[in-house]
Amino acid sequence: MGFSKKYVSGLLGHRNTSSLSRLEQGRALTSLETALKLAAIYRAPVEFLYSPMYLGLRDQIRAREVKLPKPLYAKQPRQPLIQNHAINS
Repeated sequence: MGFSKKYVSGLLGHRNTSSLSRLEQGRALTSLETALKLAAIYRAPVEFLYSPMYLGLRDQIRAREVKLPKPLYAKQPRQPLIQNHAINS
């Protein structure tokens, strides 16, 4: 989008650009809050902004899925909260 580091740092609430520079260089890992702010600033999903990390984590999860048994989603009929009983008068 062509934003300067100073502009983005200001939107993030940072006093200077050093934190943003460390993030861009991969020397620091941001908080979830800052990652969501960056997604809003750049109008891009977080997984796009951190695509190498996201792809690595996704691949780890997919590998674990293959090894684990599939979950069972057996649907059972729901019981009514209040049972209808015949009232004897």
